[in-house]
Amino acid sequence: MSKNNQLFSSKRLVMIITTTVFSFSSLTTAFFLMGMKALPYFIWAAAFYFIPYALIISEFTAIYKNDSGGLYKWLSDCLSERTAFIAAFLWYCSYFVWMISLFMKLWIPLSLLLFGKDLTKQPSPIPFVSTTQLIGFLSILAVCFTLFIVSKGFKQIAYLLYASSVLMFLLVFISFSSNFILWLAHPEEITIHLLSSIRSVASTSQNTVVSQLTFLIFAVTAFGGLDTIASLVDKTGQQKKRFSKLVIFSSVLIVICYFMGLLLWSGALNWQELQKDQSLHLGNLMYTLMNESGQRVAESLGGTIEINQFIGQLFTRLTALTLLISYIALLSSIFYLPLRVLVEGTPKHYWPSWVRKRNTHNIPANALLVQGGLIILFISMISWGNSYVTLLYNQLTMMTNISRALPYLLVALAYPAFKRKYSEQTERPPYRVKLLPYFLSASVALTIAVSIFSQLYLPLIEKEYTQMLSLAIGPLFFAGIGAWLYQRFFRKGIVNQ
Repeated sequence: MSKNNQLFSSKRLVMIITTTVFSFSSLTTAFFLMGMKALPYFIWAAAFYFIPYALIISEFTAIYKNDSGGLYKWLSDCLSERTAFIAAFLWYCSYFVWMISLFMKLWIPLSLLLFGKDLTKQPSPIPFVSTTQLIGFLSILAVCFTLFIVSKGFKQIAYLLYASSVLMFLLVFISFSSNFILWLAHPEEITIHLLSSIRSVASTSQNTVVSQLTFLIFAVTAFGGLDTIASLVDKTGQQKKRFSKLVIFSSVLIVICYFMGLLLWSGALNWQELQKDQSLHLGNLMYTLMNESGQRVAESLGGTIEINQFIGQLFTRLTALTLLISYIALLSSIFYLPLRVLVEGTPKHYWPSWVRKRNTHNIPANALLVQGGLIILFISMISWGNSYVTLLYNQLTMMTNISRALPYLLVALAYPAFKRKYSEQTERPPYRVKLLPYFLSASVALTIAVSIFSQLYLPLIEKEYTQMLSLAIGPLFFAGIGAWLYQRFFRKGIVNQ
């Protein structure tokens, strides 16, 4: 027990929660796309979505701290078992598709770490094997490695999450410190850079309502992942009682990181010059910005050209190492946690006994094996299939966008019922303002609803009807499968009675 408590100390949990939700990639992308004008959108997303949602999640985890059901348990207890299962199935499907994408993205930071450049876009060095096929083969090996690690127990996942959080905190510290040094070294440029990013964006077509809604969606998704990390509350030993408070503290820290990051990046670098760089795109953005920051800091401290380039490469490879370990830790956690909620969090009669069977490390190894096999099948089809298979996967990816948002919407809508049911049992004193739970629920639900509507409306006005249909059909398709499965489980439960 002492080892478990040490593994999940308050400090470690704050680091894990913070770095699981906070995305360095989203921060740099927000700066590149909008500059300082991104700040109001992040304030909006934080005030009306993330902070209210964090308060809601913290109360759910306080009550269900000993339960492995996560999102399913929250909804089944406050809404209905059918709604809860369909929502959990939608939630799981979105993570399943995302895992396929992440396994195939794993090799970009590895290439940058080893060679200092992205080789995934260059011809394969192996005769008769394309780059896509090579990446597919390596991704299949990564799936097998992840399956092996996860099957060894949850502690392995926790160690990876902690290692990832340490590296991410180091990267954020170096990034913020470097930009602050540039502020001190060039104070006359700060105001110019800040005003430049604001005026440049404001003078473009991005000032339309449609574009504003697009970036609001981006800002909301930058705060995603809190529900996943909340599902490990029952694994945190003696910290279960404090977990809800740690969620709130981490949430405030996440908001501060985004706000400070946007301010420091916008004041340190010339946004207009970055926009003129034709080689800069979202795929290499993080690494290029860190390289630029490192070189400018070294130059400000009187370094030679060789030293400046060396420091820039050092910053690039630190970013690549951090992203590589973060991907591995993230894949390990979402390889296990969503499946755990779906298989172990639901009633025992839902799944065959061999699916729920645990190994010596208390892990549902058979369920993980099936999941891993399906992921390998999809990766193989994408890597060795034709263009139609790739198109189908791209459509499937778009189909999961709304599927991931709908469970969050249902959690927000379930909160008032939860509050009525457990108002006397929550560790936090009951709200003095009786309407506050309804306000928190409405704030989160409305923000998500606007996000979903915008995702459907934008392709409609741009006449991308196939994309719009994929977005709309996706939730219906996954919900249909979930409803069919639930009906089978429901009948099976009646028979067993």
